[in-house]
Amino acid sequence: MGALWDSHYDGTAELIELNPVQITWLRYPMKDNGRGNLIPDTAAQPKENTAWVRISRQKGGVHGATVASTGLTTNQTMFVLALHDVDLKADDIITANAGTIRKWKVGPVDDLYVEGECYAKQAPLVRADG
Repeated sequence: MGALWDSHYDGTAELIELNPVQITWLRYPMKDNGRGNLIPDTAAQPKENTAWVRISRQKGGVHGATVASTGLTTNQTMFVLALHDVDLKADDIITANAGTIRKWKVGPVDDLYVEGECYAKQAPLVRADG
């Protein structure tokens, strides 16, 4: 890896260290469905995965704030930032060890690249605990 990749990786690691949150999620092993496709084996015991990530807010489009019956609302959404080796996938349900909202559904995961190598992943989060 080059110096630019190292710089991006180190910067991401520092962002995570500023406000680290440990998350857990379950992943079922994959099996052949008899037609050459791999599908989750829901009869097997799922594997529990853990990782340290950063859960933050991001602006969802052009900044906007409106007054509603519940008060002032904004168009900010939550997202997760993780290092490149964290195996997060869209539709995973993660459980966080901090904050009042503890379960999130992971949206589309974007790999972040520099110098042709992935240094981090990010994805939007949707509340999954009620």
